[in-house]
Amino acid sequence: MRESFGREKRLTKTKEFQRIFCDGRVVTNEWFVVRYVENFNGRAKIGIVASKRFGKAHVRNRFKRYVRETFRKMAIEENIVMLILPRKELKAEFDRLHFETFSKSLELLIRESMVQFKKEKEDIPLEGNLGEN
Repeated sequence: MRESFGREKRLTKTKEFQRIFCDGRVVTNEWFVVRYVENFNGRAKIGIVASKRFGKAHVRNRFKRYVRETFRKMAIEENIVMLILPRKELKAEFDRLHFETFSKSLELLIRESMVQFKKEKEDIPLEGNLGEN
């Protein structure tokens, strides 16, 4: 089994990022902010944003590697697009943080966002099925 993290799993276009920032729902915990919307292509995708305020390049790159690995191990089958951002609180603890702790925290938040996504999807009535007789 190939365990790569190809382009089909990444947000690559500016319009995709803008759509999530404008229309996306938000779930947070002490270390992360996850924004999510439905993906009409039917695949789970992620985007990662770590600004220079988070740290130097090697710190931001490690953060992105950790996020990608967590996402890859989860093997999400939902048609959801997520944007992962670190919070200020993570910056202070990131150097001392083990991958397992990081991954568990992010995985719980991603699962919570998927639960909310499913609930929102169920609450939206389908066109033509508006309860009219």
